[in-house]
Amino acid sequence: MSIATSLKFAQGAVSKKDFVPALSHFQIAGGRVTGYDGKLSLSAPIALDLECCPKAIPFVKAVEACTDTAQLAMTASGKLTIRSGKFRAHVECLPLETFPVVGPEGVPVAIDGQLMPALKALYDFTAEDASRPWAAGVLLDGASAFATNNVILVEAWLGYHFPYRVNLPRFTIREMLRIGEEPVGMQLTADSVTFHYSEDRWLRSQLNSIEWPDIRGMLDNIPLKPDDVPVVPEGLWEALDTLAPFVSDMGQLYIGPDVVRTATEDGASVEVPGMPVCSYNHKMLGMLAGVAQRAAFASWPNPTAFYGERLRGLIAGMRA
Repeated sequence: MSIATSLKFAQGAVSKKDFVPALSHFQIAGGRVTGYDGKLSLSAPIALDLECCPKAIPFVKAVEACTDTAQLAMTASGKLTIRSGKFRAHVECLPLETFPVVGPEGVPVAIDGQLMPALKALYDFTAEDASRPWAAGVLLDGASAFATNNVILVEAWLGYHFPYRVNLPRFTIREMLRIGEEPVGMQLTADSVTFHYSEDRWLRSQLNSIEWPDIRGMLDNIPLKPDDVPVVPEGLWEALDTLAPFVSDMGQLYIGPDVVRTATEDGASVEVPGMPVCSYNHKMLGMLAGVAQRAAFASWPNPTAFYGERLRGLIAGMRA
């Protein structure tokens, strides 16, 4: 693994703010490079026989600027020097002991199937609402994974039984999607998770609260089986794209019969045969594009059940 590749893996856990200086630096020690932003830590082997804590962003830029073989060394003043051909850069370093000690810990947990398809499907439905921090993540519970933005609730089926109840934070999932690989191992404590990757790389993160509402009760009350739910009418998602420039600040759509419009009178509209009378927020309904294959729109004003590939969910409408 090249130095640049190791840094690319670890830099996702580097803080962009200097409130705590160590969190904007890498730790290079014991043949590893580690980044830690106070919530998330990423670590990978690195081919450097140095021990130092260089400022992360300047160090990454300096390595990227090297067109020939790079030579790295510490100066007498405690800076890291990078040389490559005619290029030279000095990077500020902190004392090694100022970097927080973080690492994998906890009981091993078997991953008996693929985790990433469910996380990818659910990431956009996680909330960014500070008043409901539990919703800012994906809940793994049994054979399912859950996410909600407080308007849409989605359940994705894992295809295997997960033995613990774990709420993975949104920021953790974002990094896992950036890495784009299935973890090869996992460890859990009461408040942290570590995912192990090939080539001795790992990601460690704090966990969100598992005190969710009774989401299984909400979803299990869906009275319809997938085959009983109508297929989403052809042209609906294209209609939402067409109407986007005409939507009000509230984002409300007035739908049906057989039309989608932006206002009850004198609004822009697109004919969509098969749409019953209902009303939804434009942005929220648009999130189901490419996700929902079937939807019980006729159940409005009650929450609307929808089904997609290996998932089901509910979307709340708006008053007409």
